[in-house]
Amino acid sequence: MMKRKAHDPHGDDVAAACTKSGDGCVRGATVINVDVSGHDLSSAANYDGNDGSDEYIFNMIFKQQNCNNGAIANNDRMAAVESLDVSRCRLGPDGTSRLLSFLANNNNNNNPSSPMMRICLRRNAIGSVGGRAVGAFLSSSSLCGVEMMDIGLNDIKAGGGEPTAAKTIADALKQKRSTLKTLVMDKCALGPDGATDLAEALAVNSSLETLELSGNMIGPKGGEALFRALKSNSTLVRLGLKMNRIGGCGDKADVRSLSDALVGDSCRRIVMLDLSYNDLRCSGCTILSKAIMTKSCPLKELTLEKNDIKEDGARDLANALVTNRELRTLVLKGNDIGNVGAIALGKMLVRNESLTVLNLSSCSIGNEGGAALGRGLARNFTLEEIELDKNSLGSGGSDESFFSVGVMTNEGLKTLRISGNGLAATNGHVDGVTHSSWGESIANALSTNSTLLHVDLSSNALSDPSIIDAAASLDSSIEHFDFSDNDLEHVSIETQLLLSKRLMATTTTTIGMELDLSLNPLSSPPLGRLADYANLRDYLALLANEKTAVTRIRLMVLGFGGVGKSTFCRAVTATKDDGQVFQSSLTPVQEWGVGRLVDWAGRLGTSWSKDAVRLIIEENITGQDLTKLAISGGGDDNGNGIFRPSRILLDLCSSKYPSIDSDAFARAISALIAKGYLSTVGAVKVEGTIDLGERTCSLVDFAGQVEFLVSHQLLLSSMHTLCMVIQPAPSFGKPDHRHFGSWDYWSKFLSSLGDRRRGSLLLAVSQLDKLGKDVNANNNSENQAKIHAEREFSSIKGRSSGAISCGNPLELNYCPDSMAKTISSIKRTLSKSLDEVAHSWWVPSSYELIADILQCAAKQKSSNHELPILTKSELMQEVDAFCKRNPDCSSLLTKIKTDAQLLQRAINYLEAVGDVMHACDEWLLIDPIGWFSAFLAHFIKDDLAVSTIQVDSTSLRRQRGTVNLKDIVQALKHEYKSPQQHITQIMSLLCGLELCVPLKTNEQYTSSLENFTSVS
Repeated sequence: MMKRKAHDPHGDDVAAACTKSGDGCVRGATVINVDVSGHDLSSAANYDGNDGSDEYIFNMIFKQQNCNNGAIANNDRMAAVESLDVSRCRLGPDGTSRLLSFLANNNNNNNPSSPMMRICLRRNAIGSVGGRAVGAFLSSSSLCGVEMMDIGLNDIKAGGGEPTAAKTIADALKQKRSTLKTLVMDKCALGPDGATDLAEALAVNSSLETLELSGNMIGPKGGEALFRALKSNSTLVRLGLKMNRIGGCGDKADVRSLSDALVGDSCRRIVMLDLSYNDLRCSGCTILSKAIMTKSCPLKELTLEKNDIKEDGARDLANALVTNRELRTLVLKGNDIGNVGAIALGKMLVRNESLTVLNLSSCSIGNEGGAALGRGLARNFTLEEIELDKNSLGSGGSDESFFSVGVMTNEGLKTLRISGNGLAATNGHVDGVTHSSWGESIANALSTNSTLLHVDLSSNALSDPSIIDAAASLDSSIEHFDFSDNDLEHVSIETQLLLSKRLMATTTTTIGMELDLSLNPLSSPPLGRLADYANLRDYLALLANEKTAVTRIRLMVLGFGGVGKSTFCRAVTATKDDGQVFQSSLTPVQEWGVGRLVDWAGRLGTSWSKDAVRLIIEENITGQDLTKLAISGGGDDNGNGIFRPSRILLDLCSSKYPSIDSDAFARAISALIAKGYLSTVGAVKVEGTIDLGERTCSLVDFAGQVEFLVSHQLLLSSMHTLCMVIQPAPSFGKPDHRHFGSWDYWSKFLSSLGDRRRGSLLLAVSQLDKLGKDVNANNNSENQAKIHAEREFSSIKGRSSGAISCGNPLELNYCPDSMAKTISSIKRTLSKSLDEVAHSWWVPSSYELIADILQCAAKQKSSNHELPILTKSELMQEVDAFCKRNPDCSSLLTKIKTDAQLLQRAINYLEAVGDVMHACDEWLLIDPIGWFSAFLAHFIKDDLAVSTIQVDSTSLRRQRGTVNLKDIVQALKHEYKSPQQHITQIMSLLCGLELCVPLKTNEQYTSSLENFTSVS
């Protein structure tokens, strides 16, 4: 025997073992639990200490001073050890013998009132010598009350000798004073003879409750001996016999012995039986089923995994379970029961009232069998867990009843495992019938079911994001969801935000969830195949922490020409100091003085505008004089009114102001007289902002002419904007009025562009002051108008799907004594609507950084006289450059570069607040409202709009709505250095937005662009 010095370094290793995981000891008042598993204690077998004690190192382990300053006061006394785990410590036969001898002596002498209860010696190569030591220890320690002994993964036949280790252990169990309740001897090489020895002990033992003998190859002989012993045993509760070749004999005598024992009077306590990986086959299963069918069978958990059971055996077992009222868990994993067996079990579920766990993994169940199980689930009220991993529910048919009937209607299921079943996105057409996708059925089932806690759908081919939507819902009960190894490509941002709440739930009102999306080709979240629970949680935490309140939004002011849109914009943006100026702006054109007309003429934007201003000043023209300058000249072939200059205007232009185009000037004057107000110049214009406290609302005034609707539909399509439709009070209830039905028309127009958020549509009544001025109105005209307005408002609100949420239309009364009340009502209503629109609108702070980046890019484009257009790749380059200049910027900003969905959401937000517009597939138009108002006014022909006189060629007068390339270049000369270089890009943009179409074929169109560019 090798000798070690008293202070051998191994002593430090052993002492250190006591300090693992915080000192290796779990303390009570006077008791500790020692776990030194995995530490090398082989030195104990070779040590010969100077103090003459072969147990020096073991004594050293348990001394209080080596347990990190423990609470036991007497250092000369061994601590009271309740449990000891020395598995995988390389003890060997001698080390095991010395340890058990030491424990028996010290435990008996020092702590008779606190005996060691549990000992684990797994995988220590104890051999037959160590096995006999275990038997001797169990015999001697019976007085001390050892309750659990685990010697698994030790070959106790190795080394031989008599008596055998199994016989020694069995003799210990025969003692009446035995207190052992649990004996674990898996893979101990017992064989038939060892099992027979234990069977003799089992017949007389009155303490053992759990016996684990898996992997001992006891065969039919050993099995029959154990089962016969069960007839005399009245204490055993759990028996593990996995991998023992039970049932291997042709007559199944061992299985018959088991069946007899299960229905006997004495074997009433055994509730758990593990017979997995044996040779029962169908005949053995049939024999066992007869016992299960009896009312006296005590089994509550039966494991029959990998027993070569086919459909006949499954059918017999299903029939037995129809009447059984005791069995709670049945494991048939790895048996080829097929669809026939599954159908039988499905029928059993309808009538069984005890089963809570059913494991049918790897049972060759196809679509038909899965549907049958689903129908059984629908009518079962006790099953809590079903496992169907590695079957083929998605193959051989398209019946989705397992989910659409079973999971959807079951009210008790808590765990569902159905990985590796070939469930794909869709089944397409089967037998001429179109079937819904598995994804849809699963999503609907998960949305409806309210009891599921654990769901495993991994290793299928599912790609439907609605499955994740259903699981992520705050109403979902799911706590663990494995969706790994599928074909999921993206999860919506809304669902990601819900997941952030579920994965990081800290309140009792939100159910936490662990989600695994790894091995999916995810682009959003941009984690690829690495979206396991930890990575998902970290990413979603970043996403959730970015959320900020919406601080700006657009209000689109809509209505036909002459309803008061510009007046509304001026009213709500006017300061207190501007009150008098605003009131004066309401003066009718006929009452305008020279100053107001000068301001109007200066806005014409023509080459002769300055001379028009000079004419008004020098000739002292007022509003009353305008009818003297322009007169009606009949109509054209299309019925449109034609106005021509009067003789007075012709004489003035020819004699004193020759630069003025008298025909164009006459049309502008006629438009002003007809409308009675200063109309919007261009398709749209920004009219400032409304301060709503912590938020701002930017105003966009849309021209009301029908010709402009082609551009309006582009700017109004965002569901994140507010829209206000204005209709004059005198038009309600009067079908002959030109503005009759405006609310109805515009609400339908907006509805055609897509769904709108709740509260995003407002209806307003203008020109209330004109009700009393109608010479044909009776005294009740105001009341009648309000009645008709209320009726129409109720009708439109009823079909708006929540887009209109306010109780009444806004009344726009700008009289001096009502102005303050009107503005207060407007702001209060806008604040309420903004709250509703932004309630579930996620806006990360990083998006405002992108807005700043875009504005810088726009300024650079403007300084270079380039179109304000960026491709998405160019935007990403700008973002990348910004991140490099600002390394401490938002972490999410860097994620946007790799997450296409996050980028698209950023673009959606920037569109909503008016910073950009998505043009074609890749282009982004910066400041679209400003660009359209400046650009489209050149080309949309409207004889009543002042702005159209800027481009008024003969070809446009002849061909209404058409324009040639030369006109475009001519109009853009003042904006771009070389507009001909941008003509292809401009026309591609306009055609991509469907604002216009080329009259030539694509080849002719492209050729004309190239020729024009080269010629120009």
